[in-house]
Amino acid sequence: MKQNIINIKKIPKLIIVVLLFFFASLLQFIPIHLFNMDIYNITIKQQLWLTIFSDSVLLIILVAIYFKSLKEDFQKMKNNFYSLIDNGIKYWLIGLIAMVISNIIIGSFVPQAQATNEQGVQQIIHGTGLLSIITIGILAPIIEELTFRKAFREVFQHKILFAFASGLIFGSLHVLLSLSSGWDLLYIIPYSSLGVAFGYMYQKTDNIYASIIMHIFHNTALTTLSLISGAMILL
Repeated sequence: MKQNIINIKKIPKLIIVVLLFFFASLLQFIPIHLFNMDIYNITIKQQLWLTIFSDSVLLIILVAIYFKSLKEDFQKMKNNFYSLIDNGIKYWLIGLIAMVISNIIIGSFVPQAQATNEQGVQQIIHGTGLLSIITIGILAPIIEELTFRKAFREVFQHKILFAFASGLIFGSLHVLLSLSSGWDLLYIIPYSSLGVAFGYMYQKTDNIYASIIMHIFHNTALTTLSLISGAMILL
């Protein structure tokens, strides 16, 4: 029997997960209210702690939603760890190369375009130090993989459609949420390149921990390099 391209029954669940992803930041009002924080005078470090709080709560909710599947994937990962990591590294490198090349092309031929999201991330990293690794290097990758890979794969049954749908939406959000001009839309390409690679990685390994581990590695490595480069400049 021919497999359906879209699993309609899973769409409500996908919508719920995406809405949780978008509105989780509202949870930050809990500590703001409890500690009587002045929302107009919050430092970068305080904002990061608020983000860690809301991300942690969101992660707990997502783990509860996908607990059974995550438990099954974890058992599979233990039995097939080296093969999983081998495939993970391969697809991550493909995505990384595509991301780097597209960034170079955009930066060289379209100087009007700005990676505003990246500029914001760098400001957080250099304003909070090692604390940024918790949210940018660990929490964000897990949440994004459960949202844009786990949830989307349940709906999009076609392998190529899933990889590109999850990757393009993942990449677009990184740009659209900090858009400063129409030229910035070009940066959807490098962000989506890595997202599509993570999608294919999930399909190939049939294990969400592959993309989670590589996404954590990618973000943590870049955050650490940024911290080191910042420290060297100060020296």
